[in-house]
Amino acid sequence: MTRFADRWADVSLRAKITGVTVFILFLGLIVAGVGTLSVLRPILASTQTSTLLQLRNDPTEALARGADVTDLTRNDVLGAPRVYYVALLGADGSLQYDNTRGEQSAAIPEVPPPSLLNHDRPIPMSSPDGTEWQAIALPISENGVVRGTLLIAVSSGFINQVLAQYVVIFTAFGIAVILLGAALTRLLVTATFLPLAEVEQTALEISRGDYSKRIMVSSPHTEVGHLGESLNVMLDRLDGSLEDRARTIERMRRFIGDASHELRTPLVSVRGYAELYRMGALQDDEQVGQAMERIEKEAIRMTSLVEDLLALARLDERRPLELAPLSLNRLAHDAALDARAQAPDREVSVVEDAAAPEVLGDEHKVRQLMTNLIGNAMRHTPEGSPIEVVVSAVPPEEGRRAMARFEIVDHGEGIPEQIREKIFGRFWRADTSRNRETGGSGLGLAIVKSIVDAHGGTVDVHETPGGGATFRIDLPAPEPADDTAGA
Repeated sequence: MTRFADRWADVSLRAKITGVTVFILFLGLIVAGVGTLSVLRPILASTQTSTLLQLRNDPTEALARGADVTDLTRNDVLGAPRVYYVALLGADGSLQYDNTRGEQSAAIPEVPPPSLLNHDRPIPMSSPDGTEWQAIALPISENGVVRGTLLIAVSSGFINQVLAQYVVIFTAFGIAVILLGAALTRLLVTATFLPLAEVEQTALEISRGDYSKRIMVSSPHTEVGHLGESLNVMLDRLDGSLEDRARTIERMRRFIGDASHELRTPLVSVRGYAELYRMGALQDDEQVGQAMERIEKEAIRMTSLVEDLLALARLDERRPLELAPLSLNRLAHDAALDARAQAPDREVSVVEDAAAPEVLGDEHKVRQLMTNLIGNAMRHTPEGSPIEVVVSAVPPEEGRRAMARFEIVDHGEGIPEQIREKIFGRFWRADTSRNRETGGSGLGLAIVKSIVDAHGGTVDVHETPGGGATFRIDLPAPEPADDTAGA
């Protein structure tokens, strides 16, 4: 049984459906044939009995042509059709003559004894070869005296012959029906499974690495159509995930390479000054002081770089933000105060919005946004150049969430339009040497972009009228309170 189950499991689905259909069709034909035979035999026997009973009234149909029952002659019996067995029996029941003309055959029925002759109903008879017969007995009278009995019998061989012919014909038609059913089933199954064949081919090509393949769904309302659509959705998501994974890996490789390079630069300087000191190349206190100062600055640079890397790593983890309504006017004033404390010679002003716009954000992250952008402006503009922090509300757009805006406006050299999209990349610099002189890590604007994206906002760069760069940040505003809630 286990071996059969294993073999059956290896058979293709098309062959299984075709085989099961043919088997069911075969069983149906067998049942129909046996049922028809079981009904047909009684019908034929009943018809034969009715024919015999009709001959009781007019036996001339079973006798020679022109026979007269009232004046029955020998030739009337001898010339009877061979379809019937016709015999004339004497008054004592002995056989006088019959229509076999003396022929010796095992198919000739045996004449029953006189005691079994019944003139009211058919008489069962049999022949030596086992053939069953039915007969009727008609008394032959002359001048009111019974001088014999006319025996007319019909063989069941005719019924058997009809049934045998039926079996042959039914078998021939049955075989034709089975073959035709198998062919039609195969064609129908093949046509039905064409979409599955496409699914199989698509899956094979995908397994070979071609993730752009999709299944052509011609009948979306069928089961196969639903399967194809579901697989296409799954493949789209898988393809997107693989692309995201590839981009993430590429960014990670570039990020690790850039981070290694940025960390190696100050480490080389620290190591160089340490070797100079160890070798005694620093002769006086002034040289030693300069070396210590450079080591300290490079250590500060590495500390800043590591802190920025950790900040980006946390943002990449997509940790939940502690969102709360924040006043942009207040945050802008705080950021300006911090900047003026860091650079007293700088004029950092705030342009408030009378509507007091608010954003829904993480206070620490939004403050870091302003700090990074103001610090970036201070590093890349001349000393004494003014910086403005402009707060405003964004006009609402239909179908979009309300936003609030703040801008960091400087009046330096500005940013060329062709690199405005690149400056938010990690470790990207337009002027590497200047950045290192000013102590930047190349991650400040990347952190800005990550924070804005985490809040669902936007950041872009515009040219300041008269020269300079304006960083514009739009962040989601809090949802308006439902005035009807307390009603």
